[in-house]
Amino acid sequence: MGKSQQHYGIQVEIARNQNDLRYMITENGIPIQDPCLWLDLVSMNSYLTGERYAYALLRYFRYLRANGLHYYEVTNKRVIEEYIKDLLGLGDKVINFEGQMTFKALSTYITVLKSFYHWLEDERKVTMNPVLYSSKRTKQAPLVNTKLLYGQIWNFDIDETVLSRVKYQKKRNHLKWYTEQEITAICKEFRTLRDKTVFTISVETGMRIGELLGLKLDQFDPFEPSLDIVREQNIENRARAKTTERKLYIYTHLAEMIQTYITTERAEADILGYDYLFLNNQGKYKGSPLKTRNFLRILKGAGERAGLVKSEIRTHSGRSTRAQQLVELMRENPELRITKTFIDEEMGWRSERSIKPYEKGYSMTQKRKIMERIKPVIASITGHLTKGDKIHDKD
Repeated sequence: MGKSQQHYGIQVEIARNQNDLRYMITENGIPIQDPCLWLDLVSMNSYLTGERYAYALLRYFRYLRANGLHYYEVTNKRVIEEYIKDLLGLGDKVINFEGQMTFKALSTYITVLKSFYHWLEDERKVTMNPVLYSSKRTKQAPLVNTKLLYGQIWNFDIDETVLSRVKYQKKRNHLKWYTEQEITAICKEFRTLRDKTVFTISVETGMRIGELLGLKLDQFDPFEPSLDIVREQNIENRARAKTTERKLYIYTHLAEMIQTYITTERAEADILGYDYLFLNNQGKYKGSPLKTRNFLRILKGAGERAGLVKSEIRTHSGRSTRAQQLVELMRENPELRITKTFIDEEMGWRSERSIKPYEKGYSMTQKRKIMERIKPVIASITGHLTKGDKIHDKD
């Protein structure tokens, strides 16, 4: 085991208080004050951010300890460059390398350091910060050799360091949205009613997977078929609503599917008394709330069995499918009176810009339908339309 991989007694620990989570970095079981206070701050809006930042900072602290340094004692940008090389597993060599860590992940590690050191400056935990080089505040201060690296880290330009010599991974292809045939095929491959129900809710309501797996029993109304999306922490499975709270009305067949699941598979799995709608059916976690990564694994398996490319499957495709469907209906069926405001409310979007990617895109089915409509017009002008000439929609 290399130096940077050892623990040195430095760990991330989690404190729970009812429905609140707190991430702490400890050394031999004792919380390290500065990073713990900072993690409390960045976790205010989302404990998931706190989790990501805690583990990124943990790795940095262990690297420093392996090299006999404290975060107050970092005085050279070279330390950060060596840290990046360590993350890449390159040792002392910088080569063209397409590693397991993506450029985005590396950027996240540096972003965490920037934020942490900037906070140290704001809280006067350290001395002046040269990150504000061009500001009046910094111009009035003399530049001294004893300044810590927090300023340099904040100004750290990833593209000008060793990362400029690291190959970017190719952008991964994802399945943007499903066709009706793909939805039908995937549904046939699910092995439980629970999984089919989760997937159906996703494509018929456009709920995010975090919103969906955070649903509680009392947020489902079978009489006025609807689902309530509520912003809660849900520390048991870390499912969290990122969009606005709202009520989504659902079709009767979906309400019946949910009700059937509740009275069959869920009733059998309910051994721990959780009020989450979707529970694990079996195994040592039977009765506990279903987690996002578990459903993604299940979805990828069903999609692969249905003939889709496993690596391209993501939980967000159900949401994208619903958004694209609503935009297409708004375009092609004005009599339905679907407006952008309606779509924003259904999807829980706060910004009017969120709909733009779907307005720009046309599915192959849409394109063929448009071609079907315009071909007779063009042909009547050019005289090229022959009897029975038609563009067939194979989707």
